[in-house]
Amino acid sequence: MEEWADREPKQMRKPRMGFKTAFALSIKNLYSKKTRTILTSVAGSIGIIGVALVLALSNGFNAYMARMQTETLSTYPLTISESSVDLSSFTDIYDEEVKDKYPELDNVLVETAFDNLTGMLENNDLSDTSENGFLHYLSEADPSLYYDIAYDYGFDMNDYFYTNIKTRAGEDEEWNDDYFISIDMLVKQVEELYNDQLQAAMGLNTSFVRQYIPTIQEMPDSKELIEEQYDVLYGEMPSFEPEDYNQMVLVVDQYNGISDISLALLGYLGITLPEKVDSASDVTFEDIDSIPIEDIVGKKVYFANNALMYNQLYPGYFFLNEVTAETEGLEELEIVGIIRAKENVSGILSTGFAYTPALTEHAIAVNAESEIVQASKQTSTITVYSGIDTSTVPPTPTVYETLTTRQLAGVSTPSTISIYARDFTCKEQIKAYIDQWNEKPEVAKDENLQITYSDMMSMMFGMLNTMVDAVTYVLVAFTSISLVVSSVMIGIITYISVVERTKEIGVLRALGAAKGEIANVFNAETFLIGLFAGVIGVGVTYLLSIPINLILASLIPDVGSLAVLNPFAALILVLISIALTLIAGLIPSSIAAKKDPVVALRTE
Repeated sequence: MEEWADREPKQMRKPRMGFKTAFALSIKNLYSKKTRTILTSVAGSIGIIGVALVLALSNGFNAYMARMQTETLSTYPLTISESSVDLSSFTDIYDEEVKDKYPELDNVLVETAFDNLTGMLENNDLSDTSENGFLHYLSEADPSLYYDIAYDYGFDMNDYFYTNIKTRAGEDEEWNDDYFISIDMLVKQVEELYNDQLQAAMGLNTSFVRQYIPTIQEMPDSKELIEEQYDVLYGEMPSFEPEDYNQMVLVVDQYNGISDISLALLGYLGITLPEKVDSASDVTFEDIDSIPIEDIVGKKVYFANNALMYNQLYPGYFFLNEVTAETEGLEELEIVGIIRAKENVSGILSTGFAYTPALTEHAIAVNAESEIVQASKQTSTITVYSGIDTSTVPPTPTVYETLTTRQLAGVSTPSTISIYARDFTCKEQIKAYIDQWNEKPEVAKDENLQITYSDMMSMMFGMLNTMVDAVTYVLVAFTSISLVVSSVMIGIITYISVVERTKEIGVLRALGAAKGEIANVFNAETFLIGLFAGVIGVGVTYLLSIPINLILASLIPDVGSLAVLNPFAALILVLISIALTLIAGLIPSSIAAKKDPVVALRTE
């Protein structure tokens, strides 16, 4: 007896309902009312579906624009020019001039319009070829970031191309197959024919015509880039070696076609050039539907240098020479192949004829010491005359055109640099590399040494991205309203569940469950409903993306998948669904936790 008396009374453990038990009770209750649970989850998922579809379309469209940026990197390279207009500074200039709108008329303010315009002009020093200059710095950029760095020297190679052109003066005239002329000269003739009509119609000059007449173009100095984008249909690809500067190619479109103008410029098609045009259709082309490829590959074009084209009859007076097929010193250029852009590839070259940069280097080398280039360096420009006008007294030279040293292929430093990045990420790294040049202490102190570049593609796609983001925000805001509505509905359904389970709450409280544990039962229930709604919403969105992409693909060729929900965004939406339902269930669960167990037990 004494042994029992010495023992301490055993303390009773307070009853406790863990979260696991609460979770199990919630699952049991939801399963017992599975039809209502499914309908509630589906109703709650409607808002998630709306937001998810908007995000999927936004993500897919941004991915599509990213693909377009990568595909058009060759069309819109990063460019650096001796003189350029910094369009990105336009907004900054006017943002700095914050003024009150509609002030009282005390004074008329003077706007600094000229300073604003000239402030947008940028000059880059591309003449320094030393190791301390930017050209050397750019040449040391990581070659794995770009396909090619192309240099434009500011002259038109078409001035130096000559070939036999088939022409006639009218529909009833015979074709002249032996009209040996430069391509540039023929373009000038077409311009002059339409000059009066353009002036009368739109106030345009003949330079407008030149923009739309396809002449011979230069390829980037990257055989890898051309082979990656183009297939050789016939013949071979130029070697791009300096000694093979005389190799050219014909670029055809996806239908193996090429414009009649390009073919006429090289004598494949006859072109009717009347002395005067009365209508736009007066200049016509020979009626030929196709040309055998054997007649194109192997075709010869001729290159004439300054010494052959310009003759100094008197000191300072240069006259345009008549270059014929028999002129000594002409160099043969040969079309060695026909190429076409690969399927679904936006090629870097326009349809027409193209030559390698080796020919440009050759033109600069052979023209550097010509008389006309040396003379132009003394006066900065040279006037070229086409002959003597004997109708005046005394006879006067007839002006043909005025040319600068650059236009005469007399400057060996570039006027424009085009950088063809391998992809969008590489382009950003190249821009960062150029920015590092501007951050050098000696460059940062001298504005004349700083380099500005033009990224037209980023500017265009940046505007598109801004528009897409704005539309996305608006649509998400509207579709989020349904999320709020569904959350209120879930809160109401949870409250109904509380009312239905009042007696169960009383029993649990009588068995020792704390208020917080009762709240956990209903919090677990709303958690599960939110989880089900989020998973259903994301799953339905992925399923709906399939027909949406099929429909869009049928409407927009080569667009790919435009409805693509990012997995991370899907996870965030599920978490948002859970969070909203938990918030919606806070009030009902709080009501359940505060119920008096005695009153709850008496509830029928």
